Amino acid sequence: MNELTRLRELEADCRQRALSEPERKWYWLAQAAKYQIQANLEVAENTTEPNAPEVRLASWPIGGDERRLH
Repeated sequence: MNELTRLRELEADCRQRALSEPERKWYWLAQAAKYQIQANLEVAENTTEPNAPEVRLASWPIGGDERRLH
């Protein structure tokens, strides 16, 4: 089994556990997000096409989030 398939299966398993364990929902969703990011990085690393789109991860600015102050 290749690494991308394994990561996608782990992500799906975590999302399923989030549904079946509501008291730990946010933990499992965070784990699913972690595996999703790893899978996206795996795709980006294995892309050898010269015109392939660049994969960029979103990042928050350093400092406070002004939206949460109100």
